[in-house]
Amino acid sequence: MKIATLGPQGTYSEQATLAFAKRIGSPDTELVFTTINNSLRLVQDYQADYAVVPVENMIDGLIGASFDALIEFQDFVKVCDEIHLPIKHCLGSAPGVKWDQIERIYSHPSALNQCQSHLEKLFPQASLIPLISTAEAAAQVLQDQSRKTAAICSPFAAQTNGLICYEGEIQDYLFNETRFLVCSLTDSAPSGNDRTLLAVRYGANRPGQLFQTAKYLADAMVDLTFIQSRPYKVKPQEYVLIYEFIGHKAQPEIQSALRNIELQVRNNGGWKKILGSYPKREPEEN
Repeated sequence: MKIATLGPQGTYSEQATLAFAKRIGSPDTELVFTTINNSLRLVQDYQADYAVVPVENMIDGLIGASFDALIEFQDFVKVCDEIHLPIKHCLGSAPGVKWDQIERIYSHPSALNQCQSHLEKLFPQASLIPLISTAEAAAQVLQDQSRKTAAICSPFAAQTNGLICYEGEIQDYLFNETRFLVCSLTDSAPSGNDRTLLAVRYGANRPGQLFQTAKYLADAMVDLTFIQSRPYKVKPQEYVLIYEFIGHKAQPEIQSALRNIELQVRNNGGWKKILGSYPKREPEEN
């Protein structure tokens, strides 16, 4: 089995992917390290069985790039599962670096945001530089010859790259968790405790559209868990709304609500897409 995820080796995405492989009992899993977009593309092109992408951190919020990718590949790739991974950030630097002389701190943008308050207090002179992943940040620090850089990354990535960690966890809140979505060519059968992701583009803008969509779900006694707005990449100043709600798309009351939403958006020249139905999972153990 082959699973694509955000690279390079040493990312939290790798940890989430390994947790998923263990859950489904696949000891011989091959991991492909790439970008979020290409992870979904590999699934679409039958070059990977699954993709694991980060979508939400409890400190920093929703990861827009991942939802943009889900929208882009919505016709072929569906969300089929989720992983809740506890996150512990460390600030790592090369041996011999003096912490008070650090000038640049590298990491994934979400990780930088998760540690912003601590970084402002401890390293007010340092520039925060976003990179594609926390593991890439650790590798960048290892290669830097100035000895004035550090990386926010996992303790595993720091150890793998021979970095020394600043004392204590660096995130602003002690309890930290990132949710990852697992994607494949099909979503999951009903489990009895499911969530569904729905993407809606309304087309012509009219007052009360969001309210009407939410009302169709409320009338069917469907509980919304979040609504996220993302720019529609095809047309400027237009948006796609992503709804997550409790329940599976196969349930009769949800099918009824979805039919009403379909008629609503079609009348305005818009569209709706089910991004997937999947089991609700508990956090992974440390």
